[in-house]
Amino acid sequence: MVPAERSVSPDSWIVVVNWNGAELLPRCLAALERQTRSVQVIVVDNGSSDASAEVVARFAQVVWLPLGKNVGFAAATNAGFRRALAADARWVGTVNTDVELSESWLEALVSVGESRPHVGLLCGLLLFADNPTRVNSTGLALDCLYRARDRDFGTPLAELARPDGPVAGVTGGAALFRAEALRRVGLFDPAYFAYCEDVDLSLRAASAGIGAWYVSTARALHGYGRTFGSDSPWRRYLLARNHMRVIASHLPLWSVLALTPALTFLRAWVKAPLELARGRPAHASAHLRAAGAGALAAIQGLSRRLRGPDVIPPGAEPQECEQASSVREH
Repeated sequence: MVPAERSVSPDSWIVVVNWNGAELLPRCLAALERQTRSVQVIVVDNGSSDASAEVVARFAQVVWLPLGKNVGFAAATNAGFRRALAADARWVGTVNTDVELSESWLEALVSVGESRPHVGLLCGLLLFADNPTRVNSTGLALDCLYRARDRDFGTPLAELARPDGPVAGVTGGAALFRAEALRRVGLFDPAYFAYCEDVDLSLRAASAGIGAWYVSTARALHGYGRTFGSDSPWRRYLLARNHMRVIASHLPLWSVLALTPALTFLRAWVKAPLELARGRPAHASAHLRAAGAGALAAIQGLSRRLRGPDVIPPGAEPQECEQASSVREH
């Protein structure tokens, strides 16, 4: 394990955000060790209380960056992003602890990125780890309300006919970013905490004329739902709340003003009672809390827009900041 303070400067970096992922880290980091392209891996730890530090210590070249507390996926990723940018990396990736990359994943994405200078975000083909014959994602698809879903979710791999090419957005679970694109549009918005931060960054990049691209040969296995749970109340809450922030940040203002009260009513007076009727009080509570928090998130998103369309969200600045520089060595 490499201390966070040591200077390392390869061309490509990959950020792995961890929170009590000791059981998932060995396979994730072993796959990163096998990459055919040289890469510096940094594990940013969100205050884990398990044996994560001991696991990472077995991987001599991995940088360990403990934050001491859970600041969320977005803010923790940004801490890793900033380390990579400060080391003059040209490509910076994100990989979840429950993702296992194929050996050529990074090389395939960088190769395509180098040949297409207008592309700043890249993703590959994610397959379900429990059933690799089915597709988890070929990137993000967005509907007219900017609700995101994994494109080609559940499609049998044998029937997948998705060509390489442009995609609406990339999923932060396994993605690669051109460093110059991050410097231009900023990093993840930490206000999302987790979920939808990749949607927001994809939309900000698109608004700046920076493309996203899908590469089918960059394959990875995803242990879908192993971190938060695929249908946990906490995940429901974050998705519902953060969708409101995405809407307020990117949809036309007239749509925001119409949708914010409508969706708040829907979650508080329709979805919450339905979950209660199904005998799922925790899910009902998640929708109720998301209704109020989502309305507040929408107001915050609108406030940011009023400051100008090109303003980088607070906490998403590419340069080193106090939070990233004051972490302690573990």
